[in-house]
Amino acid sequence: MIKDILVCLEGSPSTEAATRIAIGVARACGAQMAGLAIIDEPDIRAGTPTSIGGASYKHERDETLVADAKKLADDWVALFERRCRTAGVPARSLEIVGRPAESILTEMEAHHLTVIGRDANFRFETEEHDRKTLNAILHQAMRPVLLVPETTELELGHTVLVAYDGSHAAKRAITSFAASGIAQGRAVHVATVDDNGVLAREMSERAVAMLRAANVPATAHNIVSILSNIEALFKLAKDLGAGLMVMGAFTRGRLRELFSGSVTRGLVEQTEIPLYLQH
Repeated sequence: MIKDILVCLEGSPSTEAATRIAIGVARACGAQMAGLAIIDEPDIRAGTPTSIGGASYKHERDETLVADAKKLADDWVALFERRCRTAGVPARSLEIVGRPAESILTEMEAHHLTVIGRDANFRFETEEHDRKTLNAILHQAMRPVLLVPETTELELGHTVLVAYDGSHAAKRAITSFAASGIAQGRAVHVATVDDNGVLAREMSERAVAMLRAANVPATAHNIVSILSNIEALFKLAKDLGAGLMVMGAFTRGRLRELFSGSVTRGLVEQTEIPLYLQH
């Protein structure tokens, strides 16, 4: 059962949605929360070529950006703490000076689940978009990540779709999801995409057996479709009314594995519902 949730804070709409969803999970699981705001001073102060006399200007600029980042971090932490108090969820906050990916990966190890807005930009002072941080987290995190797009409904909903391909990452995703407590009270469906419907059914049934062994009832589906894997999964999720998809991420091995890098990236970039991801 999840007992400690890390929420990565910054100012995007997807982080607002992530905080809301994390509070709901914390209340359901009886978990405490930690809000993490990062001041990316190393990247702000990173050396860049300057003209003669430009060093003074750069120093002043860096000081201004660091001060702005600190103020924003303070504001985000204060908002997070207010929302948790209002919801009656025990919470604490952290402000870390450091590079975002390294800071988040380190802090994740102390928490059962990390919740991140899908479009979060932790390098907001130096970059317009920040795909680098999320990419590093999804490739390297050893703990599960709940990725939340800004299009997420007010709650996770009552139906979960588990996308399963038999890979080690997919098995780890099922194991951690079953132990998390999030499945309680929800209808869980497992789907495997394959050109061979019989093999897909057999594989999804194996995943259902794993879930049932962990006291999580589930229903198996096989998907044989002219659509791409991404489109086929999203179509089934929509048909089922799923509010959450569970999957392994960035697996290596057999070419037929569903969660290759390109498919994982496509699901992350296009999803309109939260993804529970396990590397």
